[in-house]
Amino acid sequence: MNPFHRIFGGLLLVLIDIHLGQIEILADFIGYFLVLSALNGMEGNLKGMKGARTTALIISLIAIPQAFIGQPTGTTEGVSIGLDLPTIYHQSLGLLKLVLTFYLFQVFIDWAKKKQEEDLQERARKLFRFYLTAHILYYALLPFSMNLPENTVIPLFIIGIAVMIILEIVFLVLIRAFRNEQQKLELY
Repeated sequence: MNPFHRIFGGLLLVLIDIHLGQIEILADFIGYFLVLSALNGMEGNLKGMKGARTTALIISLIAIPQAFIGQPTGTTEGVSIGLDLPTIYHQSLGLLKLVLTFYLFQVFIDWAKKKQEEDLQERARKLFRFYLTAHILYYALLPFSMNLPENTVIPLFIIGIAVMIILEIVFLVLIRAFRNEQQKLELY
């Protein structure tokens, strides 16, 4: 199976959240293990490969409890960013996913460079810059949201989450393009 196809499938599992009570049906750790297996099937001399494999292994193991503890819940008093353990755990998983994505972009860009796919390489670079900037801004501004009124915070959260979901979908589309290119190269 094409490694880009497994990375696509793994990250799609991570993106989709279906819960049965507190238990997550499509557990994120399965998606991360799928990404790890795909990375282990690729050539190891690509830039960022070691970091991607290490981060995928770490997040795969750390994400196992998430399948059973569910998502942090809001309060009856509105939006609040807490310093409770579940919130810190989920924010840490989000940051680890950002690190994994950083390394995946490096692997993809180097793969495209070695295969002399300039168009795909440039497309990955542009998305990488925007993806990383948007996520860093989101995580940097998150602590300041505690000081804003609730009628301002809720629309900002909705916009921020919408942007993050759109970026995840665009990233999956990019991985699909890499998968298609890999299939073309295997045919020749």
